[in-house]
Amino acid sequence: MIEKVIEIVREASELFKNKQFTVLSKGSASNQVTSVDLSVQHFLKERLVPLVADCGFIGEESEEVDYNHEYLWIVDPIDGTSNFIRDIGLSVISVGLVKGGVPVLGVVYHPYRDEMFYAEQGKGAYVNGRPMKVSDHDLSHSLFCTAMSLYNKDLAGPCFRIIEKVYEDCDDIRRLGSAALELAYLAAGRVDLYFEMRVFPWDFAAGEILIREAGGYVGTVELSRTVFHRPIPLICANTKENYDYLKRAVTDEVPKIPYDR
Repeated sequence: MIEKVIEIVREASELFKNKQFTVLSKGSASNQVTSVDLSVQHFLKERLVPLVADCGFIGEESEEVDYNHEYLWIVDPIDGTSNFIRDIGLSVISVGLVKGGVPVLGVVYHPYRDEMFYAEQGKGAYVNGRPMKVSDHDLSHSLFCTAMSLYNKDLAGPCFRIIEKVYEDCDDIRRLGSAALELAYLAAGRVDLYFEMRVFPWDFAAGEILIREAGGYVGTVELSRTVFHRPIPLICANTKENYDYLKRAVTDEVPKIPYDR
């Protein structure tokens, strides 16, 4: 099925070429949606849902939320909408398939570089047909992707303290403006650490299986594993040592999830 999903995602990316899009606010100056987001999500829903019997669908731009299915497509039609609006060229389509709360398939497509990242449970991770693996960089040689909780700036304080702590020990920091792309880059060995205080299922459903199948580590705070019915802090790393270090740095500041939704 992965080949069919890749084909659908590539077709959906043609909609990125529409530069006559409209922009709407979703409640704040930082949280926006374009007509292209809506078009891509509609296309993906129409094409993906028939692939799996009795399968639910959740997209970032969905008004309805339906978790009452064993299988669930979780989609971000444009991860990096602000980048898309500003023509920065760092936006991706992210499609994950979750079974019983566990990601089993993921596709992240970067149309600006024509890079297709994909993975299936137990079958490894690939970029444009080539196997990909996380790096073996130790902490001092690691690049750290992170953000400052854009939609909840009251959480910026602990974010900055975590960033400052990790920055003292790692090589450097990157902020791309697309969680799904940063997770795909971690799976491909281009970056090594990732933390964000509040991400939604559509931000990481695909990226999680990419990282796991590429040999990396994914988790959160308070809970024993990631969940897909609510936002969570997300912690990812290339090695167990780096993951344990980053989780300690995060839980020293936020031992429990500091929000309800």
